[in-house]
Amino acid sequence: MAKLTGSHLLVRALKQEGISRIFTIVGDTVLPLVDAVEDEGVQFIDTRHEAAAMHMADAWCRVTGEPAACIFTGGPGFSNAISALPNIYTSESPVVFISGASELSEKGMTAFQEIDQVEMAAPVTKGAWLIHDRRRIPDLVATAFRTAMSGRPGPVHLTIPVDLQEQEASEEELPRYAPAEYRDRGRSHGDPDLVREAVDLLRGAQRPVVIAANAARYSVAPEALQTLIETTGVPVFTVEQARGLVSDDHPLCFGYADGALNAAARRFREADVVLLLGKRFDHRYRYGHVFSPDARLVQVDPSAAEIGRNRGVSVGILGDIGAVVEQMASEAAGGSWPAGRLDPWTDRLRADRTGWMERLESFSTDETPLHPMRVFTELEGETDDDTILIFDGGDYAQWGRCYLKARKPGRWMRLGPLSQLGCGLPYAMAAKLARPDAKVLLFIGDGAFGFYTMEYDTAVRFNLDFTAVMGNDATWSIDKNFQIAYYGRAVATDLRYVRYDQVVSAIGGHGEYVERGQEVVPAVRRALASGKPALVNVDVGSRQSPLADAMIARKTSR
Repeated sequence: MAKLTGSHLLVRALKQEGISRIFTIVGDTVLPLVDAVEDEGVQFIDTRHEAAAMHMADAWCRVTGEPAACIFTGGPGFSNAISALPNIYTSESPVVFISGASELSEKGMTAFQEIDQVEMAAPVTKGAWLIHDRRRIPDLVATAFRTAMSGRPGPVHLTIPVDLQEQEASEEELPRYAPAEYRDRGRSHGDPDLVREAVDLLRGAQRPVVIAANAARYSVAPEALQTLIETTGVPVFTVEQARGLVSDDHPLCFGYADGALNAAARRFREADVVLLLGKRFDHRYRYGHVFSPDARLVQVDPSAAEIGRNRGVSVGILGDIGAVVEQMASEAAGGSWPAGRLDPWTDRLRADRTGWMERLESFSTDETPLHPMRVFTELEGETDDDTILIFDGGDYAQWGRCYLKARKPGRWMRLGPLSQLGCGLPYAMAAKLARPDAKVLLFIGDGAFGFYTMEYDTAVRFNLDFTAVMGNDATWSIDKNFQIAYYGRAVATDLRYVRYDQVVSAIGGHGEYVERGQEVVPAVRRALASGKPALVNVDVGSRQSPLADAMIARKTSR
């Protein structure tokens, strides 16, 4: 290496944060950074679209529980990448999004590909900064990671002008402090009196539930949450990134915390005490009013702004969710929890869950085109605890979300609250990159598949052998069903029936085409055994999903 530059300062700062891979597409205003990344031995994962690289970073966070970094050129590269940022922001993944820019001295002069990147990124990040001085690079990288990982996690943005990247630096300017020296290593515990009050509410409840959501993913140890529910006997539901925090196979876990996808969750309206671990009172929970007006709500959150937002709570505990769960488990262990006291409640939930699964399985027939449920019932036996399941698309994917189990954190992914279609393919690539020994199954509709089809080239180049199982009904199914329900006709929702399996084969992957139910498992097994990124293209009928049913019922009943 001939000389140390601002680019090396930035890359060294990233390495200090544990970044070993960077997701990217190279371009003019980051060429010095790209060269420094090579000097520093960090791996680049270069995709075919900047947004795909961002989605890969998002999935890396979800699978590993660690932050991720992306680097793109300013202007057009930034513009493409930012299209993924709202999805990452609403999913609360700690992605550090770095872009170049033209020379700082030319800022505001209609410089090369100049746009106000910091202001554009600000509304959909936890923080966005322009690095305005080479000497501030380590400090601002530290600030970015601290912000991304503190409280509720989320993405951040840094713009670094190309001239700062090229400026010669000295050894004295290298990062001087380790992350443990500039970031709080502790966890904020909840007020002990409030923790005691919350546990007392659970002890006195007859129909309690625990709901773990996004913010719990990065802080709660699965063993701690399992200890809490086993000590108290309180049933738990999971949603968003917390899916799998307690396995759906656990006798006290009742699956997806969404009544549209899980009949047991419709009992939330009967719950008398609800412990919310990082779950917002959002539109899916009718801003808190999915619960009875008489229910006693306990909300644990690392953000004071979320406690009592949209609906008041009986106990609000501010703190690291993992630390509070451990406090509650310790407090619960010191009291009496009579065996069988909640059996009538858990028996009802169990009966709901069993009936729901039986109803779903009743759709798994020999009809052709296949009902989507036939795909999922066939493949349920092909999954294990370490299989990573990803769901992308409209009605087709919702059937799988209803049915397939989450067994470990970071191994069950859906798009996120923004539901930005097409993310599933880059998610699958990142999942395989992070867990190369795991089986990765992506369930994707034909509409969603069209967004990032060429990322199969990325997967081939990096030997990322995931298997996508497409439900191909040649339509934007969920929106078509909404249109018919609301307006009595469908507009601009029909697609051509395309042999996408042949497209994937042409790119260098493995393709299979399936029309009958008994062909699904053999085709998927061949795909998994191929050692290539694969697509199993399944001819399915357009079938309105339970989620679509619930959304239509809610809208039309107003």
